[in-house]
Amino acid sequence: MRNSAVAACLAVSFSVLGAAPSLAFGDCGARAIACYDKVRLPDVYATRTRPVLVSPGWTEVAATPPVVANRTVPVLVSPGRWRTVTTPPVYGTRLERVLVAPRSRSFETIPAVTRRVEQTVIVSPGGVAWEHSRGLFGRERLCKVATPPVMRTVVREVVVSPARRVARISPAVYQNVEQSVVLRPATAQRVYEPPVRGFINQTVVVRPSAVQVVAHPPVVGVTQETVLVRPGGYAWQPARRGLFW
Repeated sequence: MRNSAVAACLAVSFSVLGAAPSLAFGDCGARAIACYDKVRLPDVYATRTRPVLVSPGWTEVAATPPVVANRTVPVLVSPGRWRTVTTPPVYGTRLERVLVAPRSRSFETIPAVTRRVEQTVIVSPGGVAWEHSRGLFGRERLCKVATPPVMRTVVREVVVSPARRVARISPAVYQNVEQSVVLRPATAQRVYEPPVRGFINQTVVVRPSAVQVVAHPPVVGVTQETVLVRPGGYAWQPARRGLFW
């Protein structure tokens, strides 16, 4: 019952919030057991400390150049060696009979010799044949008669001498040519050449170059920043007794 009365009083108070102050809590003031005001709660902040990088670490490389000097050193210009001295051969010429074309044999074909001759030949030999005839008054007669042979003159080719193959012999062909001959052969002689030495200026390293690496650590600082712990809002708080309560 007490909670329902508080709720009713709050509802009436908000409905007449625009009325005169004497009417805002007039009905609830006499009958209210407890009153609450809606208030704005502020945001809650806190200060937090965190490390920050002021400058990153870096590495420094320090190089020391080498120390060099010049000095004279003996060197071998050319080593000793054996060399072969060659004397070329001496050539001359002489006439020599050489075979240009060897003896050969070839064959020649002589065609056949023919002539034309005439010859009488029997086309059909003679013989006996029967001839049938009829007389003046229709009387038939059969007679046996002799038939002469049929002759014909023909022309034909007659071989007088047949074709033949005749061998032809060609003698060998020779020619005098100049030939190069060695009058004196080449000779080779081994000769030793001693080594050749000299001096040169050479740059030598007295002390080699060096590299030193120096590592510089990073610089870290501390910074403070304000962070929001809990955002503010609205809440109901018990109202203080005053003119209308």
